[in-house]
Amino acid sequence: MRKLTALALVLSVLLFQFTPLASVKAETVEPVVSVKLVNYLGDQHAITIKPSYLYTIKNSDLVLKANTEYTVTTTTQGVTLKQGSTVLGDFTSFEITPSLYKNPVSINGRQYLGDVAFTNEKGTYVRPVNTLPIEDYLKGVVPNEVYTSWNLQALKTQAVAARTYAMSYAGKVINDTVSYQVYGGYTWYDSTNQAVDQTFGQVVTYNNKLINAVFSSSNGGRTESNSNAWGGTQLSYFPVKEDPYDKQTPWTLAIQKTQIDLTGKDLANYSAWWNTVSEKDKTVTDNLKSWLVANKHPGKTIKITSIPKVSFYAPSSGGRVTKGAITVDYLVKGDVDSSQKLVVHHLELTDLTSTKLKSMLNSRAMLSLLVTETNETSTSTTFNGKGNGHGVGMSQYGAQKMASLGKDYREILDFYYPTTTLLSFYTTKYPRKEQEQEAPKDTVAPDAPSVNALGDNQTSLTGVTEPNASVIAKVENEVIGTGLADESGKFAITIAKQPADTKVSVTSKDAAENESTATVVTVTDQTPPSVPIVNEVSDQDTTVTGVTEANAAVTVKAGDATFSAVADANGTFTVSIPLQKGGTTIAVSAKDKAGNESQAPSFTVKSTLKAPLAPKVNEVSDQDTMIKGTAEANATVIVKNGSLQLAAGNADAKGNYSISIAKQKAGSTLYVTVQNAGGTSSATAVTVQDKTAPAAPKVNAVSDQDTKVTGTAEANATVTVKAGTTTVGTAKAGANGAFSVTISLQKANTKLSVQAKDAAENSSSVSTVIVTAKQKAPIKPTVNEVSDRSTAVTGTAEANAMVIIKNGSLQLAAGKADTKGTYSISIAKQKAGSKLSVTAGNAAGVSPAVTVTVQDKTAPVTPKVNGVSNQDTVVTGSTEAGAEVHVKIDKKVIGKGNAKSDGTFSITIPKQPAATKLAVIAKDAANNYSSNTFVTVSAAQTKPALPAVNTLTEKSTAVTGTGEKNASIYIKVGGKIIASGKIDGNGKFSVKIPAQKAGTEVTAVLQNKVGYSPYKIVKVQDTTPPAPPAVNAVTSLSTFLSGKTEANAVITIKSGTKVIGSGKADSKGQFKVTIPKQKAGVKLAVTAKDAAGNTSSAVNINVK
Repeated sequence: MRKLTALALVLSVLLFQFTPLASVKAETVEPVVSVKLVNYLGDQHAITIKPSYLYTIKNSDLVLKANTEYTVTTTTQGVTLKQGSTVLGDFTSFEITPSLYKNPVSINGRQYLGDVAFTNEKGTYVRPVNTLPIEDYLKGVVPNEVYTSWNLQALKTQAVAARTYAMSYAGKVINDTVSYQVYGGYTWYDSTNQAVDQTFGQVVTYNNKLINAVFSSSNGGRTESNSNAWGGTQLSYFPVKEDPYDKQTPWTLAIQKTQIDLTGKDLANYSAWWNTVSEKDKTVTDNLKSWLVANKHPGKTIKITSIPKVSFYAPSSGGRVTKGAITVDYLVKGDVDSSQKLVVHHLELTDLTSTKLKSMLNSRAMLSLLVTETNETSTSTTFNGKGNGHGVGMSQYGAQKMASLGKDYREILDFYYPTTTLLSFYTTKYPRKEQEQEAPKDTVAPDAPSVNALGDNQTSLTGVTEPNASVIAKVENEVIGTGLADESGKFAITIAKQPADTKVSVTSKDAAENESTATVVTVTDQTPPSVPIVNEVSDQDTTVTGVTEANAAVTVKAGDATFSAVADANGTFTVSIPLQKGGTTIAVSAKDKAGNESQAPSFTVKSTLKAPLAPKVNEVSDQDTMIKGTAEANATVIVKNGSLQLAAGNADAKGNYSISIAKQKAGSTLYVTVQNAGGTSSATAVTVQDKTAPAAPKVNAVSDQDTKVTGTAEANATVTVKAGTTTVGTAKAGANGAFSVTISLQKANTKLSVQAKDAAENSSSVSTVIVTAKQKAPIKPTVNEVSDRSTAVTGTAEANAMVIIKNGSLQLAAGKADTKGTYSISIAKQKAGSKLSVTAGNAAGVSPAVTVTVQDKTAPVTPKVNGVSNQDTVVTGSTEAGAEVHVKIDKKVIGKGNAKSDGTFSITIPKQPAATKLAVIAKDAANNYSSNTFVTVSAAQTKPALPAVNTLTEKSTAVTGTGEKNASIYIKVGGKIIASGKIDGNGKFSVKIPAQKAGTEVTAVLQNKVGYSPYKIVKVQDTTPPAPPAVNAVTSLSTFLSGKTEANAVITIKSGTKVIGSGKADSKGQFKVTIPKQKAGVKLAVTAKDAAGNTSSAVNINVK
């Protein structure tokens, strides 16, 4: 929430330097404050200002007019003031002041009261500085710090706190950002105005000095001290105490441990995925990456892969954590190792301040340092807390609650700033200019208006001049139109149409009757000629004639071609054109000397020709690439196949044509037409003749046992088979081209010729085939032994036979025997016991299969053996399923047994002395032995002894002591583990913990593989003395001394070295101790001692 957090966060950084503030001196007149305008304006090279009334420039005769926009821009050394494009002045800086205080000035759209100076900041930006009475400044501040709908008493409390803070910067130039207080200018609300007015001049003081009246949105139910939050001397008006009124704003910050999962990501090829992955917690990781770039890897691109550890610890007496630690794993783009893989960086930061770690993570989610719970799982770390802000001083939500319960602002201030006093710092309002003084006379004429072009067909004169100015248009001193410019300076005046070349004079006049110089605009010719009247054009004409505007340029368009001529003084025109075909569309337009063009009517060329006769077409075959014939001389000949136009060409002067076409399919019908300017002839149809011989037949092998010749040829072709010159058979191919010709048995090596003839009697070339002798299938191959380690099967078979190896129905491999019948065929290793079948094949068939069983030649895997102690009577582990396991000492077997189906084993042996070396070996069913696994018998471990723990105090942030070497140690409070660690090789440990309250019982317990040690309980000692007591004034008539200190503390009062009184504070810390009357001027020393015997430093007080 912007209103209730922004200032509180900044005050936590800026205010608590706690330099002593000046003593309060009652003033009579309300002071003024000067505020740089930064927050809403930003850094601008130029800004716009707009007074709502007359403003003057100090030490200048210039006057800024009401409701008129001006621009302030930077120069090399200062600033420039402009109205529109006119420079009104160049200044090192200048300051404007209103004629009436109540009338604001707008700066880039936001309004401000009072004076405003304009300066050049850093030679680059315009920086306004608003000077106004402090009470009006507060009316622009309080609405930005709290809700304006809140209870009036809460708003009054905020007004006093804001005034106290603002007065601490008296005489200095502040700004309007959260660095001081957010100031919204003249954006006021009745409720907050009332709160400021009803607390006029009131501030919070301590010992007659202004306090730093800090506040936060919510303190989580417990205020924090200034010394805990920012260090330095503890102030009595910022104690740690419970706040029953605060809303205890809850918050949660959850952080995933794995931000980017690198599983399966190639770190050597990171460019393939870098731009497609992002972290899970974007805000947290963006903050961390910014810190890493600023502190570790300048200019680099980073991705956070994991945040395995985050912790906050060491709470203050106000419950806020003061320390933090974090572990981060991350990648830096381009940072690779010698193998070109991205390096995963590991960063551990410990002993950070909690505020530093909070800002590195996500200060928006973690609203305060009051952490109430930490939950860590295997995937995330979650922090829960209360409050919003530092928690020192006033809680804004608490103030609202108190106000809603009927408490007034004085009670609220007394609760949140105890021991302070509310004083009036001033009593009289700063004088504001409430009556208008005689303003300087405006004698500056407006700039000459900017006037847009004016055509002879226009009835509106437009342009731009000074906002709200009167505009007068004249022709030869005669007014032809008047009007008013709008607030932006734009105007539009209605006038009568003026002839081309008329000169119109335009001036503007401001409210002070100052008239500008004239802008003269010449009326331009913008009226196009009338549409040309065009005579009829036929396909025999070579000119286009007609009438248009005298001397106009006439343009004739016919298709993409353009032709032109100029009309004579009577408007008659003749434009030469080539002959156009009947039906051609022609457009005619005219353009005058001013470039105005008429509309362009279109018309159609009249046809006077007749269509030609149908052409004559010569025969066309499926081999032809040219179509020939005769037609009308010079006519266009068009050839189509159906609706598809194949080609077009022109007949020569004798009427002959020859037109190239692609080869067409036999049987296709082509249509040929002739076209001239008079139209298109009827079509002549011609059928494409088949002149293409079939392809040579494809013939399958023929043996001396075959009575058919088979193969493929052109569909439906007649196939003839000859032996020499004798025809031995004929048949017709089917629709799919397959044929089967019956023949008599032919001797081996007989040469047969096969030829196909199509329906058009086109014969193919001849295909030949040699009759072969029929072959027999091979005999069984021989196969050498195959083991589970073999990668090839070897043996013998028929020379050149194809050898095929299968495991069941799965073919493993195939290969050819060489010319001597030897083969060696590569296979993948096969499982022992598998049965392989091997066959040999040739063109005549396949041999019977030879079966061979794969032999087991693989030793079992070396056994994995678990640890064995001198108390164990079994050896356990895992090896090959079903293997026989032997346990030996030297060569003697002391136990044996078989592994289960899952490979695990448990072998009974007699107990063995520590340091005995055992050998474990496995043997499978094929008598293959594994390698030995050796294990040395260890001495059995016992539970750890009770650890020794050193004294703890409420300031301790580590538990230290001694215990069993290398054991784990856990620290608990109230049964919950708050920290853990490991004892080093020397038996010493030091485990970081959050500081614990005095009296807390801290438990330490050790753990090893056998179990846990007894619990060691240590009570946290109280070594912190109470804060110096707050003591009320004592006079020479007082018989008691009262004040406030730590609850139940013993109060001792001394005069010199003599104790003159003592007593005990109640449960709220209030005390009242009887003393004898003391003389004025006597110095008394007051101390407080807590139950642990810690004594505070003395508070010295003089008797009045």
